Amino acid sequence: MTKNLLLLFIPVICIVSGCATYSQKVEQVQQKLAQGKYEDALKSLDKVKSDRSKLLYLMEKGTLLHYAGRYEESNDVFDQAEILAEDLYTKSISREAGALFTSDNLLPYNGEKYERVFIHYYRAFNYIQLKLPESALVECRKVSLLLQKYNDESEGRSTAYSDDAFMQYLTGVIFEWQGELNDAFISYRKAEEAYEKYYNAYNIPPPSSLKNELLKLSKTLGFTEEYDYYLRKYNLSPENSPDENDSELVLIYENGFAPRKGSDELLIPLLKSDKLSEKTNVVSYSGELRQRVNRHYDDVDLEYMLRASMPKYVSNRPNTSYMKLQADNIQMTSETVQDIESIAFKNFDERLPAILLKTIARGVTKYLTFRTAKKKQGEGLGLLVNIVNIATESADTRSWLSLPNNLQMVRMPMPSGKYSLQLSFYDKNGNQLNVVTIPDVEVKNVTLFRYRTFD
Repeated sequence: MTKNLLLLFIPVICIVSGCATYSQKVEQVQQKLAQGKYEDALKSLDKVKSDRSKLLYLMEKGTLLHYAGRYEESNDVFDQAEILAEDLYTKSISREAGALFTSDNLLPYNGEKYERVFIHYYRAFNYIQLKLPESALVECRKVSLLLQKYNDESEGRSTAYSDDAFMQYLTGVIFEWQGELNDAFISYRKAEEAYEKYYNAYNIPPPSSLKNELLKLSKTLGFTEEYDYYLRKYNLSPENSPDENDSELVLIYENGFAPRKGSDELLIPLLKSDKLSEKTNVVSYSGELRQRVNRHYDDVDLEYMLRASMPKYVSNRPNTSYMKLQADNIQMTSETVQDIESIAFKNFDERLPAILLKTIARGVTKYLTFRTAKKKQGEGLGLLVNIVNIATESADTRSWLSLPNNLQMVRMPMPSGKYSLQLSFYDKNGNQLNVVTIPDVEVKNVTLFRYRTFD
């Protein structure tokens, strides 16, 4: 009987073990993406594909196709990702119950909130490359609706990511690019409000370029009260405000790779005085156990030392800290407009108490299953169940890894014409790391341009 039960559990063990290697497998994808070997990266990604990680697969694939210049294919894939993300947003109770017994790796990955937003980022730029500006505007409106949904769901709670300042700002840029100045101004105001939250949560203040755009558009639209307000609020002067008749280059710099998830092993003492039984309220008991994590107790007081695996984010800051853009005799330094790493860490920290509670509850449930099997069926089955429990205890380390670590922006007012752009990259100590020259960039009206580095 013991042998037959082991055979039943082998598929579960294999499934969880396979998911635990997700981050390691995607390392090959990242390396090939950074080298520009897009076909090889796509082939490596296919090795990671699974039903439980289908959303991640679609997001990673859409990203690779985007950078490969296969914009229509990328949009088709991101369209599937958008539909699936919405479908998975509300988790199944039955699947949650299954994860309590084994691992979150058995649940379909339903995406972080900021990951869902970035589906629209890539779709918008796919449409821009395909010269379909109206479709890019549709993505902007989708982002606005999604962010409003996040804000409504927060119900006034102080959550770090209930809005996305960068996407509100980018939406304004795209509206302005298409001459929708009223919509652009509304998006810029939303961005300003969101950046005030960003400053508290991630230490990212409203960029100076956004302040200048609020001033410029309020003047262009004849909003005298708002114009005077921004002059005072940001201590700007009319002489320094950009000329609305100039063309402008908007360069978005995508820097590095997003942080990855690792795992922490927790030791949780179960004491003889706890008097555990099948009738124990696992969730309440797990809440009490949170105070005991990694604490030492004498062996005489211990009934069992429970081991559990917790996910954690691992910093992946790139060597490059900022960029300088030079065109003719004009030089400007990039400003950070989005910090995906900080968002990922802050979001995780806010959910940490709930994640820890669930992790402990999963461990307690497994322990009670082991103890019941041992009591009713003997040492052999108890040992088998314990082996399965240990083998299936792994943290869910899945996340969208091909995203940038952070995004920076330069908005450079300039006369229309063709320019040779010089991009200089620096580390945090001001040491120059690299210089790239991009010839024959035509600037007319509002010109959107993007560049990415990976180191």
